[in-house]
Amino acid sequence: MTTDPVPDLTIPLSVADAQVLGDDVGQLAMRLGAVLHGLAQLRVGGASTEDLATTILMSDGLMNRLAGIRDAAVRQHAAQGGSYGALAGAMGVTRATAQSRRNTLLKKDPSEMEKWATGSS
Repeated sequence: MTTDPVPDLTIPLSVADAQVLGDDVGQLAMRLGAVLHGLAQLRVGGASTEDLATTILMSDGLMNRLAGIRDAAVRQHAAQGGSYGALAGAMGVTRATAQSRRNTLLKKDPSEMEKWATGSS
């Protein structure tokens, strides 16, 4: 059995989007690359403790940023009058769960990662 070589990972991003994101593009790509490498090492059973520590660090940082992006999107969805039903569909949860999550989020000030996501930190 032969396998095709895996191509380099390409993330389609317009020049305008890349300019808005600035240095964050490289930081996110670096974290994602490290997490994917760690995942590969976990699957083949070849992860050293150093690999595992890097995977934990990078995945934690990536998850924090993704949570900030999600929370910023939910907050802006609410500000633009988005429905609970549409939010539930996007989140893959019931309408009641989406309503509860959004209402809980809106009661709090934006987190540092949410501010980072909107570029206001």
